[in-house]
Amino acid sequence: MNPTTAKEPPVAHALHRWEAETRTLHYDYGGFPLMSMYIPEGVVPYYRQYSNGNLQSHPFIQQLYLALDKPASVKISFHLSEDALNMRPHRASKGQAILGQVGRPLLEGVNGLYDLLQDLLIDWHGTEWKWTNSSLKSDDAGRWHAELEVQGGLTPWIVNLRMHYYRTHLHYRHHQPWEWRPNLQPISGWSSWEAFAQGVSAEDIERTTAFLEAHFKDYGMEYVQIDDGYQSEVIPPDGEGKIADAWLYTNERFPNGHEEIAGEFRNRGFKAGIWTSAMVTNREFAELHRDHFEKDSNGDPLYGPWIFYVLKGNPEALAEHVAPFYQALREQGYEYFKTDQIRHYLFDGLHNAVNDGLITSEEASNQLREYLRCAREAIGDDSYFLVCWGVLTEAVGLVDACRIAGDSNASWTAVCKQMVESARWFHTQRILYLNDPDYVCVRTDEAWGRSLLSLVSLSGGLLMLSDKTELYDQSRIHAIQRCFPSLSTVTGETGPLDATYPLDLSLPQAPQGTIDEAFARALLGLDPDSRDPHPTASLWSIHFDTPSRRWCVAGRFAVVPLEEAKLELQALALAPNDEYHAFDFWKQRYIGKITKSIRLEALELGHCQIVGLYKAEDRPQLIGSSRHVSMDAVSVQDERWENHSLLLELRGVLGTTEHYWIAVPSSYKHEEHWATGLEIAIANCESTDDGNLLKLSVRFDQERGEAAIRFSTESDYLS
Repeated sequence: MNPTTAKEPPVAHALHRWEAETRTLHYDYGGFPLMSMYIPEGVVPYYRQYSNGNLQSHPFIQQLYLALDKPASVKISFHLSEDALNMRPHRASKGQAILGQVGRPLLEGVNGLYDLLQDLLIDWHGTEWKWTNSSLKSDDAGRWHAELEVQGGLTPWIVNLRMHYYRTHLHYRHHQPWEWRPNLQPISGWSSWEAFAQGVSAEDIERTTAFLEAHFKDYGMEYVQIDDGYQSEVIPPDGEGKIADAWLYTNERFPNGHEEIAGEFRNRGFKAGIWTSAMVTNREFAELHRDHFEKDSNGDPLYGPWIFYVLKGNPEALAEHVAPFYQALREQGYEYFKTDQIRHYLFDGLHNAVNDGLITSEEASNQLREYLRCAREAIGDDSYFLVCWGVLTEAVGLVDACRIAGDSNASWTAVCKQMVESARWFHTQRILYLNDPDYVCVRTDEAWGRSLLSLVSLSGGLLMLSDKTELYDQSRIHAIQRCFPSLSTVTGETGPLDATYPLDLSLPQAPQGTIDEAFARALLGLDPDSRDPHPTASLWSIHFDTPSRRWCVAGRFAVVPLEEAKLELQALALAPNDEYHAFDFWKQRYIGKITKSIRLEALELGHCQIVGLYKAEDRPQLIGSSRHVSMDAVSVQDERWENHSLLLELRGVLGTTEHYWIAVPSSYKHEEHWATGLEIAIANCESTDDGNLLKLSVRFDQERGEAAIRFSTESDYLS
C-alpha cells in the first residue's frame, strides 16, 4: 500500500484570529494555517467572530463570511497540504464542460479548492473574484498555496468549509487519504478477454504480444493481461483440492503453465497482468468446507447468481483459500491483478445471507472489504490492484483502480455507455482511485473507436485494449498510437453522483452501423426531439499545466448526433477576453485565433472533435502536435523562448517522424533552425490573420533531442 505521513484531520471548526499589526484575518484548521485575508487600511471588516459558522452537524459544514463597510479589494491566501487541487464544487451543469487537469492549474471561474490529504473542500460565493496566479504554488515544505483577490463590500463574500468531504458528504466512508493513497500512475495495455474470451491459448498470446511489441510498446503500452480462459473450468477442479489449484494450474491450452504466460509478457518488455474471480463453482468443495462458506436458511452452502458458492470473508477462510493463490501468482511474476465478480460476491452472495437474516448488511460489507484486504496484502504494496465490476465504497482505500462501467464490446450501446459512465464517475478520478471504463474495443466503427480512445486517454482512464490484433488496420493502429499512453488527469470537479440518466437500457439492438437517432437519444434518457448542443458526457475541457507550458484541450463527443454550435470560452474554464490559438488534432488543422467563443462543427453519431487551445503570446509559440491527442503532454518535454529562439526539448519513438505547428506573429520572421539528436525540417504552411504558421517536421534519430528555431524582428533589420 501507499501510506502517507499525514494525520487525521478533525471534524471541527477552523478558528479565526485577528492580527492587528498586519490587518490580517487568519483561519487555522487542524493546528495549521488555512486561510488569510489581508484587509486594506481605512476599511472596516465584518466577519463571524463568535459563532464559528456550523451550518450542519453531520456531514459537517462550516460557513465563513467577510463583508466590508466600503468597496475594496481584498487579497486572500489559502494554505494547503502536500496534495491539493483547484476544483469546481459541483458537477458540470448545462452548457459547462466536464473539467479535468494535468498539473496544478488555477482555472478561470473555478471557485473551489480541494485539500486531498485533509479531505477538505473549500468553496466560495457572493462577490466577484479572480486568481492572482495561474497555478498553485509549492513552498519549501512541499505544501501548496493559492491566492485570489475578492472585490469586497457590503455584500458578503461567503466561504464554505466541508470537512471530510468525500468521506461523509459523498459517503465514501473508507476514504482516509491521510492513511493511504492508491497507485495513481497512468495505465495503458492490452487484455485477452474481448479478443479471445475463454478460448484464449498460448499461441494467441505469443502472436498477439509480438504484434503489441512491434506497434505499441514504444508508444507507451506497459501492461499485457491474461483474462478468463487460462484456468480450470471448475473452481476448484477437485472437490478435495484447494481453490488455488484453479488459478495456479493452467488448462490444456497453456501446457507450460504461468511461466509460459507471464514469461512471454516479460520477455516482450511488458509487465504481466492476470484476471481472477471471487467465484467458487464446485459444490462438492463447498460441502467439504462448510464452515468456510455462508449457508442458506436450510443450512446448505449459500448459492448466488454469477458467484455460485459464497466464501466467508473471515480471517480463517481467507487465509486458507484466497491468500495462497494471490501470493503464488505474485511469485510467478504477475504485477497487475484484476479481481472480478466482487459486486456479485457482495450483492448476489453475501446479501442473500442478509435477506435470510443470517448476517447483517454491515457484516456483509465488512466481509467484502476483508476479502479485498486479504488480496491486497497477498499481492504486495508494489502490485497494481484493479477490482471489477461496479463502484463499491468497500473498495475505497484498498484498491488502485475500479471498473466504473459494465461489460464492453464493439457495439454502439457499449461504447456510448463507456463514455457516459466516464462522465458520471469523473468526480472519483484519482481522488478515490483510477477509473476503469472497461476494455476499449478499437475493432468497432472507426470513428467510434477514435472517440473512445481520445476520451479515455484525455480523461486519464485505465486504457486497456482488447481486440484480436489482426483486426487493426493501419488507420486503427495510427489512432491507438496517437492516444497512448493514457494521461495522469485528475478530476477538476466534484459533487454528488448524477443519477438523472440511465446506466443502461435494454433496448432492441439495431444492426451494426445503423443506430438511429431516437435510439441514441434514448440511451441518454433524452427526448427524441431534444437538440441540446452539449448533452451529458459530450463536452470536456482538460487543462494542462507544466513547468514550461500551459494549454487546454477541449473535447466534443457525439454521444448523440450534434449540430454545429457556438461555445463560450467560459464553459471551458478559459478567460473569455483572452485570445487563443485553436488547433484541431484529428484533422491536423489550424482553426485560427479566437476570443470569447469558438465555433464547433456538427458531428455524426460517435464522432469527435479534439481542439487544442493555447493562450496567444506576442512571440512564436508551439500550438499543435501530431504525436498525442493531448497536443502534447507526451513528446514535448520543455518549451523555452530565449534570445529570439524557440527551444524545444522533444521525446519520441525512434525512427518515426512527428509534426509540430508554430504560430508566428507578423512581427517575427523565421531565420534559421538546428537540432541535436533530431532531423528537422520547417515549412511555411499557411498565413494567419496576424502572421503565419510554421510546420516543424521532426525525425527522431534518437529518443530524445532538442530543436531550435531562431527568429528575427523588424528592429533587428533596422539595427
